[in-house]
Amino acid sequence: MTRDSWECAELSEAPQDWILATENGWGALVIWAAGPSNVARVHRASPDRFGLIVHRLPGGAEQRQPFRLTEADQASVDDDIDIYLAEAGIPPRPRGFDWFIRRPPNDDLDDETFWGLVWTATTARLPGDGLRPSTMAGPANEAMASLYRD
Repeated sequence: MTRDSWECAELSEAPQDWILATENGWGALVIWAAGPSNVARVHRASPDRFGLIVHRLPGGAEQRQPFRLTEADQASVDDDIDIYLAEAGIPPRPRGFDWFIRRPPNDDLDDETFWGLVWTATTARLPGDGLRPSTMAGPANEAMASLYRD
């Protein structure tokens, strides 16, 4: 049995009721910590990726500006994720996929609550200056093991 989360199931479409991983180093570290039986990947259907820039204005209003990530933008995001993973001692993840995490059993967590629980469980015992990929990998493994064990 492999512990390499990148060797997870590859699906033709997004699995129903799974959690889409955030497109950053933290999301990739959590995917790795979840383990291959709790992770799936799907080829990105379109090279077009969109984002949203939110400007907070005085008085609390927001101005939203959509944008399209270019191939160079996506390569830069992937490079940043690989750097984060390397700092945690984790190999780079394959590119060109959307990554999904199986919702933990016996939990009716929405996506935001899931990410909050994992963050809190991972960082609870770390000092404020200890929030580095190298110090978070082990606690993230423990947090994910606990979620899937309970």
